[in-house]
Amino acid sequence: MTGLSIATVSNVFNGNRPVSEESRQKVLVAAEKIGYRPNMAARMLRTQRSNTVAFIIPTDEENRNANFFYMDVLLGINKKLGEHNYNVIVAAYGGASSGERSFSAVEVCKKQWVDGVIFVPSSKNARQLDVLREMGVPFVLADRKVDGGGYSFVGSDNEGGAYQAVQRLISCGHQKIGFVGGALNISSGSERFAGYRSALEANGLPFDENLIGIASHFSVKEGELCVRHLLEQGIDGLFVADNVLTMGAMRELSRQKVKIPEQVGVIGYDHFDWMDFLSPPLTTVRQRSRQIGYVAAEMLLRRLSGMEGNEKVILETEIVQGGSHSRKEEDILVKCQ
Repeated sequence: MTGLSIATVSNVFNGNRPVSEESRQKVLVAAEKIGYRPNMAARMLRTQRSNTVAFIIPTDEENRNANFFYMDVLLGINKKLGEHNYNVIVAAYGGASSGERSFSAVEVCKKQWVDGVIFVPSSKNARQLDVLREMGVPFVLADRKVDGGGYSFVGSDNEGGAYQAVQRLISCGHQKIGFVGGALNISSGSERFAGYRSALEANGLPFDENLIGIASHFSVKEGELCVRHLLEQGIDGLFVADNVLTMGAMRELSRQKVKIPEQVGVIGYDHFDWMDFLSPPLTTVRQRSRQIGYVAAEMLLRRLSGMEGNEKVILETEIVQGGSHSRKEEDILVKCQ
């Protein structure tokens, strides 16, 4: 139809070699006219590559709201991989009643013939990586680490972000500050808890186990239960180290008609648009979630190109200032800057 060689037509679709714009347009017009689409199965058999990457995340059936953060990470992954003509599939693996995670998502990856994996671990247990290594595909970890080494990773400065949040509450006059967070066998959870403790210690405030609420899983209900307990302890400040738990915390504070920040100053973790519509708007620790995904994809592409060695990248967090953390306007404008 075009009078061009098979090689030229192939290069237009596969991008293996440069093709003149005139030839490219001829091929695309002809393909549109006959409704031609490249045969992906045939391409995979020929190249032994699928140009597909799997993003594997942990989730719970009872907690379908927990993955706001991972949707933002996915946007970053998709942006970078899209620049290199890679597709992304998302696979989730759930929590069993025993607390141990099944890894059936890997079977999906085997069937889909993925070239690489961006993986979010469910705990710090390094055995989770064994099955990825058995698959023989390149992988990187995002958001959460596991014990030991031998892998590439990108995530946030969780300890630093938590430290800043608690320091902000203390500098605004709060002395009895409660903590609500996820399981400490998850790296992000343990790091945020460490940041909370470090801020108390740096300011000469005692650590009180009665002011700690560790959720058994990430859900609105767990956030409510933890805050209910902390209010009974007479807290005047609250740091919530997870966005879903923050939803539950705010609902319980509202249910008990607690005035924010007059009675309890609050800082949450992660920032989403709905937090700006609270009264007052919620002060939060913002992660660079899309950048986590983008950098993870960059790392994986380097591994797919044959790069040896492991990379570790920790991205800074920032405080998004609302009005939920301080009792006084002058604290928000001056003391807490």
